[in-house]
Formats: sequence, C-alpha cells, structure tokens
Amino acid sequence: MKKIKNDSQPYRIYIFAILCLPFAAFFIGLCFYLSLLVFDGINFWSIYGALLPAIILYLIMRAIKNGILYFIPREECYVEEKKLVYKRILFSKFILKKIKISLLDIQNILDRGYKIPTTNGDYLNPLNYITTFFKPYERILIKMKLGEKFNIFIDANPYPYTKFYSYHDDNKFIKNYNDLKEMVIEEQNKLSFNQKIENLMEKYNSPLEERYNYILNKIVDEEKLFIAKKDSNYIINGSYDAIEYLEIFKNIYFEEADLENFYSFILSKKENENKKVLVGYNGVDGKEITMLKLKEDINKIRDGRSAFSKLFGNEKDHINT
Repeated sequence: MKKIKNDSQPYRIYIFAILCLPFAAFFIGLCFYLSLLVFDGINFWSIYGALLPAIILYLIMRAIKNGILYFIPREECYVEEKKLVYKRILFSKFILKKIKISLLDIQNILDRGYKIPTTNGDYLNPLNYITTFFKPYERILIKMKLGEKFNIFIDANPYPYTKFYSYHDDNKFIKNYNDLKEMVIEEQNKLSFNQKIENLMEKYNSPLEERYNYILNKIVDEEKLFIAKKDSNYIINGSYDAIEYLEIFKNIYFEEADLENFYSFILSKKENENKKVLVGYNGVDGKEITMLKLKEDINKIRDGRSAFSKLFGNEKDHINT
C-alpha cells in the first residue's frame, strides 16, 4: 500500500522542545504562586505581577498541548476502499485524528503556501516554540465538490534564520504534496474508468430491446457508428468505449463510419433494404433486423427529437412574447 507521509518536519527538535517546556511551565507556575502569596491589594503592580506569569503559563501550556496533538505526531495518507484516508498518529500507536474521504467527491487538493515563521531562529531555545506551537498551520487543503474542506499536513520552520536548512526543506514538503495529489488523481481516474466499464457492461447485459434502443440513441448522439463482420452477419455498434474496453469485442474488428455517409450511401440504397444486421450484440445475442428497419428506427429517433425541439422552441417563443 502506497503511503504519502509528511516527513519534512524536524520531529526530534519538536520532541526536545516538548520535554523542556514543562520545566519552564513549572518555573512560571511557581512565580505565579509566589505572586499570589505577596499580593497586597488591588494596585497596578500587584495585578501586573499576578497576570504576567498567568498569561505566560497559559501560553506555555497551550504550546505543550499543540505540540503533542499536532507537531510530534506523524501524518500519513493512503487509499483504501475507494477513500482517501488521513491519519495523525502519536508514537506510532495512538491515532489522534482519522479522516476518510470519498475519492470521487474530492474536487481539488491545494498547497496553501509556505508560512513565514515567527521565531528568532534560536531553535535550541525551547521558549521559541511557544510561538511556533501556538497556532498549528495545516498547509494542504482538500476541497470537496459539495463545499466541505479539510486541512492536513502540519508545516512549520523553527529556525528560519540559521544555516540548518537541511532540517526544513520546503522542496521536500512540496514533493510530498505533489505525490499526494498525483496519487489521488491516479486513483480517481482508476475509479472513473472502472465505473465506466461497469456501466457499459450493465448496458450490454440489459434486455435486448433496451440494449437495441441504447445503441441507436448512441449512434444518433455521436453521429457515427461502428461496423464489423462476424460470420455472415454485420454487427452495428454505437459505443467506441465498449469496442475499446469490453472483453466481448476484443477479437472483433470494427470500422468507424460517419452516420450521414452511412445513411446516404448504405441505408438509403434500395438494394440494401433486406440485408440483415445485428444491433446490440453482446457476445451472446443481438437484435437481428434489416437495413430498412434500422433506417426507419433511426428516423423515428431523429423525428422524435426534432418534434421535441420544435415544441420546446415554440414554448420559449411564447414565454418571450
């Protein structure tokens, strides 16, 4: 199973920061406790001395929480049962988040772009991760056809102004994004193709009369048909995809013909009226008719559509008057 992983992040440094931040939280918490002990009434310095450690303690605890929930876990995507599966896994064991998205419902996958870091570049200072971890940035956006959106793959850079670029390579993230998008498009194409084959098989396994009408309507729609000779019969087909992909037509050679030319030079000839053709052949049976009958049924479809078009046009004219 192919998996696309968000492996462009410096996880070891994130773990180092998470291990150090609790000590900073303990120290600030102690300062907060001491400020409460010496609190001597409502005045500026007393309130300032109590609020400042409390705010810093909140920021550190938020950074620890976000670091554990977003930055330390590994992220991966793969395809399973016609769905794109996203997982955020902590310590290769605990699944913190799992999303299953129908592949055919995905409209697009976008890279929201590189986010400018806010640290001063001292990546060994755990306090810098208070800002790095404050608001996780999930860089890849999955847009659904019905408007729903999903954000995945954390991206951050704790040392933008140092020379240690090997820890954060934006090209690596972009490669992961391209691999993910390519995998989704490839799987979508497979599903669409398989669905097309299933629909064609359903059409060609339908009752004979229904199959016959499908072929004739296809011929009129596409304004072309496909002709092959099998034994003593001529097989008439109207679907290029069926000829190209269905196994039943694998060993039958079809020639494409323009409907107008076929109608003028073959169907309209008096000497061809009683010649037999097989329409809707599916490897087992087809509807055997004469050229004259084929011509009459094509005309019925055309006349029916023409009458509908005129009726629709008249109604439109009536509305406009």
